[in-house]
Amino acid sequence: MPASLLQTQGVLPVRDGAGRRWLLVANPDERSAQAGIARATGETLPLALAEPEELGEAIRAETGRAGVLGGRGAGADDPVALFDRLLKEAWLRRASDIHVEPGKESCRIRLRVDGVMQHWGPALARPQCEGLVSRIKVLAAMDIAETRATQDGGMAHRIAGWDGDPVDLRVASIPTRFGERVTLRILKSDAGPIGLDALGMPPFMLEALREVLARPHGIVLVTGPTGSGKSTTLYAALRELDVSRLNVLTVEDPIEQFMAGVSQVQVSAKVGFAGALRSFLRHDPDVVLVGEIRDFDTADTALKAATTGHLVLSTLHTNSALGVVSRLADIGCERYLLADTLVGAIAQRLVRRLCRRCRREVDAGAEARALLGAAPGQPLRLYEPGGCPACVGTGYAGRIGVFESLWMDGELANAVACGAAEGELLRHAHQLYRLADDARAKVRDGHTSFAEARSLLGRAG
Repeated sequence: MPASLLQTQGVLPVRDGAGRRWLLVANPDERSAQAGIARATGETLPLALAEPEELGEAIRAETGRAGVLGGRGAGADDPVALFDRLLKEAWLRRASDIHVEPGKESCRIRLRVDGVMQHWGPALARPQCEGLVSRIKVLAAMDIAETRATQDGGMAHRIAGWDGDPVDLRVASIPTRFGERVTLRILKSDAGPIGLDALGMPPFMLEALREVLARPHGIVLVTGPTGSGKSTTLYAALRELDVSRLNVLTVEDPIEQFMAGVSQVQVSAKVGFAGALRSFLRHDPDVVLVGEIRDFDTADTALKAATTGHLVLSTLHTNSALGVVSRLADIGCERYLLADTLVGAIAQRLVRRLCRRCRREVDAGAEARALLGAAPGQPLRLYEPGGCPACVGTGYAGRIGVFESLWMDGELANAVACGAAEGELLRHAHQLYRLADDARAKVRDGHTSFAEARSLLGRAG
């Protein structure tokens, strides 16, 4: 197909993962381009809508010159237009983070989509990167003259051409060897509040959690690594409460979601987790949420609050639900206090959810059969990612939680109070649902692929 035709018409033929051919266009109502291509090839290709800037850049990469739509390179020296394009495409790709990473001679930009890093466009020259960073810092109310210290900021920015509400972004910068690195967290407030039912918890775990939330006192901990959805689970738990009847206070760093009827406190240089929690007890709370337990002071105050008629919700960094006992003991908490106040713990991870439009059913391989516990000769059909326009060819759309839960009973509480090691506690944990069990269930039910959940399934045999 002549390059000049693609450039003048501003279109590009492509082939998707299933081998089907499409004609990328920026305006599906413009039929002259489709007719021109049909005359040149003798075939009428179905149309697929593309972002104008992205299409122009693709035409440039394919033919050496951008089409009539221009392309990202046309405005790359304008930091205002560059940031608007970057934010718009990050939003369309459902990205959770934008990373601006300076290098020795150029700067790369990557997006985190469904937990996986993706490159955005060609590398930027150093002057373009510096202009983009300055633009972001101005919008986030950060000091653009300070380039040798870490900074934090935030903004609400309206996406170009978007009629919805402005997008809330949390911004952090840090000096590196080759310049300032900037990370933007996209807080998708427009997606609406997420309830417990949407997290992917098994029904019996949901029922148990709701029973715990109805209790007048105790502490419930959500554990997992950074970015595993702990805050989302806590917010969903708060939405189960009748805030018109209860006095609910939170201390967070940062406040990621606004909740009507809840008093939310932001951690600062003058207000820490422990100090805010001690002050909360003078405000007659029913439920207290502590964004994270990081030290003994916060942990001790939270446990004592749970003994005085308050329900406390918080997060902790451990690898398992059972690990909360040894973790809190390691930072200095008394074992008898843990046994008396700890109601339960939930550990969680996030895996990519298979796209329902294009997932493919396949026979399970030998490793999958072993790790999923399939009996010899038992047929086992699983799903794997396909690739379609709805999921931008990745085969995945969104993420789903994989959960582990531990609920306390008298026998386990006695073992905790007696100082039993984690291996001994495991023998007394009769209400423990393992992370690997939930991962197996989600693979078998087609929510995610075996490859995506492989690391959570343990070892065969």
